[in-house]
Amino acid sequence: MYFDALTLAAVADELRATILDGRVQRVRLPSPLSVALEIYAHGRREHLLLSAHPQWTRVHLCVAKPSRGVERDTPLLLLLRKYVVGGRIVAVEQPALERVLILSIAKGPHARNTASAGLHLLVPSPVATVEGGAPIPAPAAKEWLGVRARDDEEPALEDDEGLAEPLRCELIVEAMERRGNIVLVADDNVILESARHITPRMSRRPVQPREPYELPPAQAKRDPRHATAEGIHALLEDSSAAPVLGRALVGAYRGLSPLAAREASFRATGQPDPPLAPDMPWERIAAAVRELWSAPWQPSLVFDEGEPAAFAPYALTHLAPFEAQPATSAALELYYAARERLSSHEQRRAAVRQQLLDARERLDRQRRLLGVELERAQDLERLRWEGEMIYGFLHAIQPGQTALEVEGRSIALDPAHTPVENAQERFHAYDKAKGALAGVPERLRAVETRLAGLDETLALLELAEGFEAIEGIAREAAEQGYLREPDAGRKRQKARTQPPLRIESGDGFTIYVGRSAGQNERVTFALGGPDDLWLHARGIPGAHVIVKSGGRDVPEQTLLEAAALAAYFSKARDEAGVDVEIARRALVRRVPGSPPGLVTYRAERAVRVAPRAPW
Repeated sequence: MYFDALTLAAVADELRATILDGRVQRVRLPSPLSVALEIYAHGRREHLLLSAHPQWTRVHLCVAKPSRGVERDTPLLLLLRKYVVGGRIVAVEQPALERVLILSIAKGPHARNTASAGLHLLVPSPVATVEGGAPIPAPAAKEWLGVRARDDEEPALEDDEGLAEPLRCELIVEAMERRGNIVLVADDNVILESARHITPRMSRRPVQPREPYELPPAQAKRDPRHATAEGIHALLEDSSAAPVLGRALVGAYRGLSPLAAREASFRATGQPDPPLAPDMPWERIAAAVRELWSAPWQPSLVFDEGEPAAFAPYALTHLAPFEAQPATSAALELYYAARERLSSHEQRRAAVRQQLLDARERLDRQRRLLGVELERAQDLERLRWEGEMIYGFLHAIQPGQTALEVEGRSIALDPAHTPVENAQERFHAYDKAKGALAGVPERLRAVETRLAGLDETLALLELAEGFEAIEGIAREAAEQGYLREPDAGRKRQKARTQPPLRIESGDGFTIYVGRSAGQNERVTFALGGPDDLWLHARGIPGAHVIVKSGGRDVPEQTLLEAAALAAYFSKARDEAGVDVEIARRALVRRVPGSPPGLVTYRAERAVRVAPRAPW
């Protein structure tokens, strides 16, 4: 999903209507590649997010104040405090058809939005805004912004009236995914600092301190605001043009994203991706392309299973049904909040996974050391046998003898000691080793049991879907001693205890599926009765599944449905077929002293099924 030039044009219009002439009160870094500005404008406090995230680069207003994610004072943060905090936003500009936003900021006496406050960038083309962009309707903007905290008067800042002349700078956002950046440029067009440093070895356009700033080079494409039927018809004769209308438009016109091109195609032809053909309505296509840039903004969101799946500053008719949004920033905040929520799930999963793997490495090291200790037990009998043989052949051992041959085996002797002393050394070593090795087999079994439980937890972590499921597994792992307690003062979102998954089979039987070690324990021994059927993927960590029989015979179709669920919620989810074993619950037993969810069982039959999701 692209944050394209058209979306940025809508955001720029919205910022002109909300934060222009506003004063920057605070600046913080939510992440190393993002900047959040708190701006007081028109009697209202606004929060502006600038992000150079490699996937989700963007600019928009936020309802909630972005939290600080970078604790240390970075060079960029220090310079932003010097040049931006306390300054007035005197201009919001976008180079024509580019994904670049420029905030001009003046700090000092009489710093206001005047005609003299302009840009002084070395640019390949004049800086201009997108033509035809209409500001967000005031009633809708006020409705969306009305949920924010209001202030009766502008908060006081440190005194900057001591500056003889206004201190001017430009804060520039290059919203171009993997090449995104946030650049602070001084009034003399020299880069002060940037979120990303681009060296001459990395690019022909370096971005680093003390270098002059240049805008990204413009693409050699046509202007979509002036699209004509003749120009689009010429794509038929262009051998380099894609055979599909939407892709051909993207290749020919600047600032036109694939989503916008599909929307224009749909509005003109009724199809989002029609193939290029000689009889296409060229006039309607050109008008649809121009309309995207000239019509009033109509922010919209498309949802898929309750989650935002696409956004645009225009009505997404080709993805209908869509939901109109009060502001472009409102649509962007909803969309990217969902993306970051997913990202936080994966980051949390990765963090828990790494902690569990570290714990597994420690347990595995214990297992290896105990294995070495257990191997030493094999030498105990040799020590005892050697001591007994030396005593038995005392009469045959000569002074200074270094070895005793018995039954084809050689026993080393220390000639500096008497035969009795040699024998006593063997018995002493035997007694010492025997005491040291007492309990090693039991300790080894306990470590191997914990390793099996940890492998089960790791497998279920990979299958967990959603933040709460991941946090539930992390909490259980901490209770079992696999994870260390969080550091004091660290705040973690509290996860709600989730119940096992409950599903009705096609035959009306209730099926329970455990998705964590604790849920597996509950499914098997709390929800499952002795005559219910218990299923588990053969030899693979995964979910315990119970089919509640209620004393009835379970149909084969229900068994296959339950087996497919057991396969899906197992480590073999991506396999084409998985062997699932079936047993009566009465044949399933807890492993004594083991973590929750570890059992032994006697399978009565097995089926091979393809994993199938319950939704």
